[in-house]
Amino acid sequence: MFSPLAANIYLNEVDWFFEAIRRKTAQGPYEAVNYHRFADDIVITVSAHHTKRGWAERARQRLQEQLTPLGVELNEEKMTLVNTLDGEAFSFLGFDLRRVRKRTGNGYLILMTPRKKARLAIKAKIRDIIRRGGAIPATTLVARINAALAGWVNYFRVGNASRAFSEVRDYVEMKVRTLLTRRKRRQKRSVGWRRWSNEYLYDVLGLFWGWHVRPLPSAETYS
Repeated sequence: MFSPLAANIYLNEVDWFFEAIRRKTAQGPYEAVNYHRFADDIVITVSAHHTKRGWAERARQRLQEQLTPLGVELNEEKMTLVNTLDGEAFSFLGFDLRRVRKRTGNGYLILMTPRKKARLAIKAKIRDIIRRGGAIPATTLVARINAALAGWVNYFRVGNASRAFSEVRDYVEMKVRTLLTRRKRRQKRSVGWRRWSNEYLYDVLGLFWGWHVRPLPSAETYS
């Protein structure tokens, strides 16, 4: 595993090699092979046209041929070949990407959703913030929660994240309500979990409310 800086230094030649392949195999706006890299995380996409049968495996072989002189081996445990035409997803930079039919029924697009691992990670972070909060005022604790949520949401809002955002938002509301209820019970006051309305969470405590998504425009429509 490389740091982003080291990866850019070591893997520049690999980038150039696959950029040359992309240009060589392109037919007008149609690209049979495409290559994307961030640090040492690489995705190579290959056309599923019958004339390109076997190209995905050849791309993997070419990648290893480029890495070998650099003393780098592919991580076989993380390296996968997927067929998006069969509904299989692949992961890149925290997103799961899957080919789905457009609602109009006319063609396909690539759906980008936050990975389950990413959703679990932000939930764990919220739990940790609350656990470490001790007896600090609820507004201070909520401000810390907001800071964690803002960074996570800003990263994932460019995808098709509405369902994931609803899941995480519901979880955060539940954890904050549970905390407030527990604190009241410690004061020997009888109070139910449902006492804490959305108005109290958002208007009084100022809980994060910037859950709107801004999906990137579909780069391609597939017929």
